[in-house]
Amino acid sequence: ALLLGIASRWVALALIPLLAGTVILVHGANGWLFANPGGGWEYPAFLMAAAAAQALLGDGAYALRGPSRRLSRPVPV
Repeated sequence: ALLLGIASRWVALALIPLLAGTVILVHGANGWLFANPGGGWEYPAFLMAAAAAQALLGDGAYALRGPSRRLSRPVPV
């Protein structure tokens, strides 16, 4: 959904707590570097920051959007 731009703001908002849990619970004890045994928490933290940026920016100009309420309104002639 993020790649296609379909409800990307909502998908990114849903990913932030999931990635925060991954940083804290799964990779937190492994250290910072991703090359550490078990993987560090730098890459999940980067993905969480990228999801936060996507949530703030919203859909782009080339996003495939689902049915919109704006399209269902009649156009005045």
